[in-house]
Amino acid sequence: MSAGTSVRLRRGTLASLAAGVFVALATLLLTGGTVAADNSVSESTPADGSTIESSPAAISIVFVEELGETNTIGLTCNAELQTLEATEVDSDGRTLSAAIAEPLPGGTCVANWLVSDPDGEPNGQGNITFNVQTGTVATTVPTDDSAATATTVATDTTATDTTAADTATGDTTGSTDDTTVVDLDEVESGQGPLWLGRLVSMIGLSALFGGLIVIAAAWPEGVEYLLTVRFMRLAWIVSVLGSFLYVVAASAAVTASSFGSGINPTAWFDLLNAGTAGIAALAQLVLSIVIGWVAFRPDRVIDPTSQLAGLGLPALAVATLGLARVGGDFAALGALLTVVQALALAIWVGGAILVARVVLAGPGEEDLVHAVRGFGRISNLAIVVTIVTAIIEMIRVDGGNLFSSSHGRVVVLRMVVLAAMVFVAMSARQFVNQRLARAHEMTLPMAERLRRAFGIEALLGIVVFALTAWALALTPPNFATAATIDYVIERRVEVEEADLDVTVSLTSDRVGIVGVEVAVDEPESGLSGLEVVFTAPPNATIGTITQPVPLDGRGVAVRPQSDGLPLTVAGEWLLTINAQTSLGVVNSDPQTFVMLNEDGTTPTTALTIPPSIVVTIPETTTTVAG
Repeated sequence: MSAGTSVRLRRGTLASLAAGVFVALATLLLTGGTVAADNSVSESTPADGSTIESSPAAISIVFVEELGETNTIGLTCNAELQTLEATEVDSDGRTLSAAIAEPLPGGTCVANWLVSDPDGEPNGQGNITFNVQTGTVATTVPTDDSAATATTVATDTTATDTTAADTATGDTTGSTDDTTVVDLDEVESGQGPLWLGRLVSMIGLSALFGGLIVIAAAWPEGVEYLLTVRFMRLAWIVSVLGSFLYVVAASAAVTASSFGSGINPTAWFDLLNAGTAGIAALAQLVLSIVIGWVAFRPDRVIDPTSQLAGLGLPALAVATLGLARVGGDFAALGALLTVVQALALAIWVGGAILVARVVLAGPGEEDLVHAVRGFGRISNLAIVVTIVTAIIEMIRVDGGNLFSSSHGRVVVLRMVVLAAMVFVAMSARQFVNQRLARAHEMTLPMAERLRRAFGIEALLGIVVFALTAWALALTPPNFATAATIDYVIERRVEVEEADLDVTVSLTSDRVGIVGVEVAVDEPESGLSGLEVVFTAPPNATIGTITQPVPLDGRGVAVRPQSDGLPLTVAGEWLLTINAQTSLGVVNSDPQTFVMLNEDGTTPTTALTIPPSIVVTIPETTTTVAG
């Protein structure tokens, strides 16, 4: 190593970069608790976790923040749905209560709540659990076959609009402690800790992996430079901090809790129930910590005995970045494309950062020339792979909706920045091929000129990372959450004179709790009072179930099977639609569908419609208009 290489130790530059990252992260950690401040419970009656002697007369929940007009409480005891009256908000604006129509049975009861803010936007959900020592079964058995018991189901229905590309609402899966966990790739949070965590981890992991690739393929002498070692360690610190921030924010986001609650490591296990993206986020943090093994000893990537692990572990960490969203058509192909794209972009951007900040930090010997030229060869392939995979993925997830959705517009902007990055990269490669073809040393003027070019290329790469993190917080148009649900029964109701076209789909054709999807194709707007009425075959427990649908036009409302309708009687059911359009009131002709026995056999009960007691299920809380 020549004496001239001492100029390369730019301690002030590295220190400033590290200080900037730490200040940004510290500021975020101090202020991040206000980002995802969904409403929370202050107290409740019965109290959460309490045991009471007998059935209470009502459920009362006091919230920290003021409530809006759209709120629901659903109650189950021993996994059986219970009857509640309509929910009411008390005069203080923070207390939600619902009277219990019939005494609760003894056992464990769970009250699920979902509330809105004063602007009508969803503002949190959760549950209250309590135990009843003694009670009576709430089901009333009629004294004769001519009457059926009313069935009321208080529940939360998720509404999604297939025409609104910015909305992502999916099925939920349960986790430990009855916490509702949504898939991480369905969380719409484009700002705050989640976005910043994604961005910082992308920068750190890419700088580390791309730098190691350059060292292993084109600059083995780089491990002898103290500046290289410091760069790798700083990149590792940034990747760990970014991954930690990402996991904390993701843990809070998937459970609709505050940022502070996600700091508790026990909350991180909720990510195991948050889909592929949640598992990938947790794996990213673990791998980010593990690759410190090579970050502190970058010479391991040029040692044949440790090279495979030295490059493989960082590659796996970068691959987790590509699994931040999995879904849509050809999901397996999409996952492969995003992983390959993450690796290629990391080599391209990470290598450019290393070249700009380390290789070209000052003048030096011939090894610097070889490093710059070698990076050009490596990055050319990475550029081609990045562009090709980005175009294919854009077509897969956005299709023809590039300019009609928020996700599509961000993707277009990302492609524009990528194009600018390609232009800068090709100009820099052309200059390198012309001026360094026969060079035997890196002069100071040449280093400074190339450093500016590669620095711009790296900066544009960071902008691409920022737009990628932003796009991940928005739902692509081709990602219809309802498409992941399998529906067995489908009935289409068309009333031409009222301009009504509604399709009702059921998740099962066997008796039990059944999920429901209601899709409105017409009218586009001006719809009110939409409800689906299910009339049961003759039985002693259920008569008519009425499900209001919170849509005022074209769109889709989904009630997941985990909290579905109790179609628990085998036989031929009737389905009718009631609504009001701009052309008048609609009461459709009944359509029939058959619910099989639990074992799948065909019921033999003949259809005789009993006089039924109509019970209306409380309207749901989340509505997205078409």
